Amino acid sequence: MHVAHSARRAKAVLVGFACTATAISFAVPAASAVSMAPKPAAGTIHVYLVNTSLNPSSPNNILITGAFSDHGTGKGGTWHLAKGTITLDPSKLKAITNSPNFGTSYPASCSYVGVAKGPVAIASGTGAYAGITGSLAATEIIAGQGSLLKNGKCNQANNAPTVAQDLIITGSGNVSFK
Repeated sequence: MHVAHSARRAKAVLVGFACTATAISFAVPAASAVSMAPKPAAGTIHVYLVNTSLNPSSPNNILITGAFSDHGTGKGGTWHLAKGTITLDPSKLKAITNSPNFGTSYPASCSYVGVAKGPVAIASGTGAYAGITGSLAATEIIAGQGSLLKNGKCNQANNAPTVAQDLIITGSGNVSFK
C-alpha cells in the first residue's frame, strides 16, 4: 500500500513539475529563447525537407539531424528553425529543376517525377546559427499526379491543375561556425 501511494505521489509531483516547466517555457519570449540557445556543434548534418501541399505558398517542413538537431519551416532559401534561421543559396539545384528537360511525364498515368542532385551552399545564419558556413549535397524529388479531362485522358495543358504533389529534399554536409 505504501509503495502504491509513493508511486502516485511521485507521478503527481512529476506531472506538476512538467506543467510548471511548460508554463514557464511559454512565458519566455521566442526571441530570448533563440538568443539563449548554445552554439551548435560543427560537423556533419542531415537535412530532410518535405512538402505535400498543393498550395505554392505553403512552407516546407524541415528536420535537421546529426552534429546538431532542429526543426521548423521554410520556403526558398530561408529556414526558420526553433533555434534560429539558416539562409541558403539553392541556385545550382534550382537551375536543374527549372531546366526544360527536368523530369519525366507519364501521360498514360497522368503523373510526373523529377530528381535533381546538386550542391546547396549555406550562406548565413541567425540566433544559434550565426556564423554558420558549409554546404549540402542535396537530392530533390518532385512527383505529382495531374488532372484528367472529361474524356478520361490526362490534361496536358500548361495550366492544368495538379491533383497531388510531393516535394522531398534530402541533403548531407559538413558545417562549421566562424
